[in-house]
Amino acid sequence: MKRTVWLTLIACAALFSVRTGWAGVPESGNTLALDIVSSKKPEIKQKYIKRAINNLYYFRYLKITEMQEGETNGLKYVKIKTVEPSSDMAVEFTVYKTVSLKKLLEEEPKTEIGHAIGVQGRVTAIGMNKETENVIYLNPVIVKHKDRLAPKRGKELMTEIDPNARSGTSIGPDGKPIVSK
Repeated sequence: MKRTVWLTLIACAALFSVRTGWAGVPESGNTLALDIVSSKKPEIKQKYIKRAINNLYYFRYLKITEMQEGETNGLKYVKIKTVEPSSDMAVEFTVYKTVSLKKLLEEEPKTEIGHAIGVQGRVTAIGMNKETENVIYLNPVIVKHKDRLAPKRGKELMTEIDPNARSGTSIGPDGKPIVSK
């Protein structure tokens, strides 16, 4: 009996200590950028920065200021510099993922400088010195959708931006979800 209890405790401890691949719900990158810029004390800024590194964030309304296509070892990429509108922080990343590249380069209207996009990515660094003032670096990144430059007044529905987004679900009589658009 003691051995069974001991093995159960070890198994539970192992399950709780192992990090899983599930990242959870990404936090708002727009809020992060605004919090960093609006913080008056350097120690509070550093607290936000330290908490953000290696975490997943979702940014909307990123206005593209620079866009450079390239190829390395036969793989296409697009290096993008954007501006987050509420804080004027720059957000920089390189897109390698095939689906994201298709969204940027092939879907109509083709993405150009001046357009806005919504992305999800892991924060790798945040520059707060004179050379790289107010820059958030993301890697890897997924382009979620082409976006508008600013939020619209009133309630904004994700289906207005991304036609593949769900606007609501309900459960049918058979117990399966019914997606309504």
